[in-house]
Amino acid sequence: MLPYHYLHRIRVRYGETDQMGVCWHGNYLLYLEEARGEAIRAACGSYADIEAEGIITPVVSVNLRYHHPAHYDEVLDIHVYVDEPPRATVRFRYEIFNPAGDHVLDGTVDLAFVNKASGRPCRPPLAMRNAFQ
Repeated sequence: MLPYHYLHRIRVRYGETDQMGVCWHGNYLLYLEEARGEAIRAACGSYADIEAEGIITPVVSVNLRYHHPAHYDEVLDIHVYVDEPPRATVRFRYEIFNPAGDHVLDGTVDLAFVNKASGRPCRPPLAMRNAFQ
């Protein structure tokens, strides 16, 4: 089975850069979160839909590797992948490229599925299990 793939584009804004016009490294986490939210929305509904089922999805692990700087006003292609079906956790894998095709970043973010009322791990929502199987 091929991994789930979603492409999201974002423009580097002036306020996200330093005096040299280079994107600050911490902003990439926000870019990945936006891309992940849109990938989930496209596949199975919004985070609000998941939370309406009484499930929250805390981040439990982040791993980023920076390869090339992104600059002010570049439109970045953020590729989001889910390679394995979700269980107690789900791993989102990312690759970011600039308009010249330079590999800007790759990384992973792991989310856990937690019952909001009990605080205990739980199964992923059915819609997400179906979308990412």
